[in-house]
Amino acid sequence: MARGWLVLRSTRFLVLGIFLCSIIIIYLSSCSLQDGQTMTPTKSNISCQKDHDNKSWGRHKLAVLVPFRDRLEELMEFAPHIHSYLNYQKIRHDIYVINQIDEYRFNRASLINVGFLESNTDCDYIAMHDVDLVPVTDGLPYTYPVEGPVHVASPELHPIYHYKKFVGGILLFNRFHFIKINGMSNRYWGWGREDDELYVRIKKAGLNVTRPQGITTGYKTFKHIHNKIKRPRDNKRYFNQTVLTSRLDKETGVTNVRYKVDSKTKIVIEGAPVTFINVQLECNTVLTPWCLKPEDQIELRRKLRLPMPKVK
Repeated sequence: MARGWLVLRSTRFLVLGIFLCSIIIIYLSSCSLQDGQTMTPTKSNISCQKDHDNKSWGRHKLAVLVPFRDRLEELMEFAPHIHSYLNYQKIRHDIYVINQIDEYRFNRASLINVGFLESNTDCDYIAMHDVDLVPVTDGLPYTYPVEGPVHVASPELHPIYHYKKFVGGILLFNRFHFIKINGMSNRYWGWGREDDELYVRIKKAGLNVTRPQGITTGYKTFKHIHNKIKRPRDNKRYFNQTVLTSRLDKETGVTNVRYKVDSKTKIVIEGAPVTFINVQLECNTVLTPWCLKPEDQIELRRKLRLPMPKVK
């Protein structure tokens, strides 16, 4: 097997590898877009494009960071669409999918920290981008955020979340400002709340969040491709998780995220170049025992004489 392919050590990753190999073979063989051919970013049958790093588009370059686990259907739609959307705006960009392969609960914030560290330094700004949120309206700002973070998926536009302090979905940072706030907290295992803590970090650093202006499509600005039945949210709270994740985390961030890169592979999905990074996060089960899945908490709960969690 060629160097750089996915390191697969279980049946789960073997299936993933076969699937990704099939994607590369199929779409590389069907890539036929000619130079000068144009298309709009709202088409679903997006073809191959080569200009994602056209230096004539400007000196800034965006790293699209996609925290990921078990979302291949969403990725198949997201990657070619966002690649075309950014090309349409002439935004130089690279797409990074940070795939969590350990056995801990999902940690979106830590994966974004990892993506920031593992992305190429020629990308001078990042987009934290949910894989299930696809822009379908022209004119959303993906340009370099000079003054502070830009919340593309603003409460006025996001199809689900509309509270004033919401900064999730899609958020742009230049590298200087992301380092200034020390990235995101590493304490948020499971789904939710990491964005609310991030909002506090932004304010404490004296930064202001700006949002798109002049967009008239409201809650139809994005397509939300999350399936609640197939992809249930892991939003349970265990141990003292609620207390310790309801306040500003002054201790963890991008400077001390603990992880191991298992493999880093370049793939192509319908013409969209993607760097797929398999990552194993590390967890200190003394400080954040809620990183454990319910079925893995039994021994620890016995030691602490705590009631057992409900396991499906």
